[in-house]
Amino acid sequence: MLKTRIPIKENHVRQFVIARYGNNTTTIDMTKKSMLGVMAEIACEKVGYRHVLPKSEIDENTSIILLYPDSLKNHFIHPAKLLLMSKLLNHIFAQTFLECMETSLYLGISDYEAVNSFMERYGITEDMVPADSLRKKWRDHQRYMAKKLQAA
Repeated sequence: MLKTRIPIKENHVRQFVIARYGNNTTTIDMTKKSMLGVMAEIACEKVGYRHVLPKSEIDENTSIILLYPDSLKNHFIHPAKLLLMSKLLNHIFAQTFLECMETSLYLGISDYEAVNSFMERYGITEDMVPADSLRKKWRDHQRYMAKKLQAA
């Protein structure tokens, strides 16, 4: 199996990905049918006969390792697409956070408790990201949705 390192700058997003997909390890074993497997398959390029794999220096402390499924053993993710994979993982974090907040608020939990429970579920600590900045992200989303509904 081939391994690829995906750089993720934000500590809280990296911790979310590790907790959700990696079973609390930085190495994530993908299957072809999983969402990360589909993302990797889309970003992959086939290694040609005369193709030289490009070198990229990625810090081990700020990255996760994706293990490809066997069907992609002759493929690699081009370094130019590593940033795209990182942005997609950041987007997945944001969407999951907003969905968890909406569900918690429908169940009658306050936004403070909902943010703390989300952070606890995925092992995100205050030194990675303050709870207030996540609450601000939620309030900004609510403000955006309110404007969107008023315009309609």
